Amino acid sequence: MSTLAVVGGRVLRPDMTVERADVLVDQEGGTIETVGDPGEVPDGDGHLDAEGGLVIPGLVNGHCHVAMTLFRGNADDKPLDDWLQEDIWPVEAELQAGDVVAGARLGVAEMIKSGTTAFGDMYFFMEEVAEVVAEAGLRGALGQGCITVGKDDEQAHADFEEGLAFAEEYNGAAEGRIRTTFMPHSLTTVGESFFEKYVPRAREAGLPIHFHANETQQEVDPIVEERGQRPLAYADDLALLAEDTFIAHGVHVDAEEIDLLAERGTAVVHC
Repeated sequence: MSTLAVVGGRVLRPDMTVERADVLVDQEGGTIETVGDPGEVPDGDGHLDAEGGLVIPGLVNGHCHVAMTLFRGNADDKPLDDWLQEDIWPVEAELQAGDVVAGARLGVAEMIKSGTTAFGDMYFFMEEVAEVVAEAGLRGALGQGCITVGKDDEQAHADFEEGLAFAEEYNGAAEGRIRTTFMPHSLTTVGESFFEKYVPRAREAGLPIHFHANETQQEVDPIVEERGQRPLAYADDLALLAEDTFIAHGVHVDAEEIDLLAERGTAVVHC
């Protein structure tokens, strides 16, 4: 066992109090071995001075598009659809792999600096993002965002096939720090037939599922108007909701949808 002594900082206790303490961590097993009063924790193989810092287990960013750190300040204070269609998607269409690597490295560096050690990421050029995660030492739940809007059937199927191939190839990479997920983008940007074809394949491969849902009212209304049902009821009809599914946002949900999520055991990254 290789240990690290984290000394001189303050720790956040389970009762939400903060006090000075030293911590001994098993670096190989990833476990906290000892939390004790200053000077009472055994010396570790390594030593980290945490003076002035708060010592806690790593934070988790459950949903992001890490390479989009490049777009910071590109456009603000706009409705989501306008922001995407006018300011984001046109720029994303020009991105190359090297751009995504640069954005991912920036975002990962900011996570490390702020105490985030694990994150969920949906984007493209995910092989490159996985390499960034591997070199940085973080943990990641990664998936290629699969979308059908704006694509012909051949392009859309290729996108989904690439997403599944990435998930199967990289699951368990970086010494187990990378876990992969099937990530159809959202209920409004993926055609129904694609859900019907690819969700069963993801289930057969044992992949968790992650998608955007109920982020804005403008995302909810078209589904209600077209189908006469709420978005998460539609998602349930597509067999999307399960214990190994986690959705992003879930802002505009009603009581029945909340009950449905609870019944299915589906988690929400509420952001």
